Amino acid sequence: MRDIIKFGCILMAYTLVVSVALAFVNIKTTPLIEVNKVAAENFARKEVLPGMSGDYELRGEGSEFPYWIVYKDAEKSEIGGYIFITSGEGYSSTIETMIGVDVNATITGVKILFQQEIPGLGAKAEEIIHGENDPWFTRQFKGKSFGDNIKVEKDGGTIDSITGATITSRAITDYISEGLTKLNNIMGGRI
Repeated sequence: MRDIIKFGCILMAYTLVVSVALAFVNIKTTPLIEVNKVAAENFARKEVLPGMSGDYELRGEGSEFPYWIVYKDAEKSEIGGYIFITSGEGYSSTIETMIGVDVNATITGVKILFQQEIPGLGAKAEEIIHGENDPWFTRQFKGKSFGDNIKVEKDGGTIDSITGATITSRAITDYISEGLTKLNNIMGGRI
């Protein structure tokens, strides 16, 4: 009986030490993770709406659909475009995507910020083919506009699905299309 109590106390002590160590690591790394996330989003904004040297003005913060107005210059004299983030379920994970749109509602870039889809299938949405600069799947959206039929080919659209990952392809495509619709509604149909 004493051995059981002794082993229980030893196990409890180990568990306590490991829990405290894990909590300490979490406390120390959380701010760094947030800083890196903000830096990654800033880099992605420049990637999805290139050529803008002005400020990014966040609108709708805390709402269902936050978006940025991007100005062409620091004086905020002319709007260069809009950026928004879509998020939703793919096949096996949440997929978060950032989309840049110019003032004519034409997509200038798409960047997947987060996904944990199956490697070799849905994760190919971020695959860059040798000699290319950006993923082939997201490149298909560039030049598409709000009024275009943004759907995968299996649904009558023009976006090629990722082989073996139709659910992921359809999810990303649908979220981008829904995001464009929301942005158009917010802008009062002006895009």
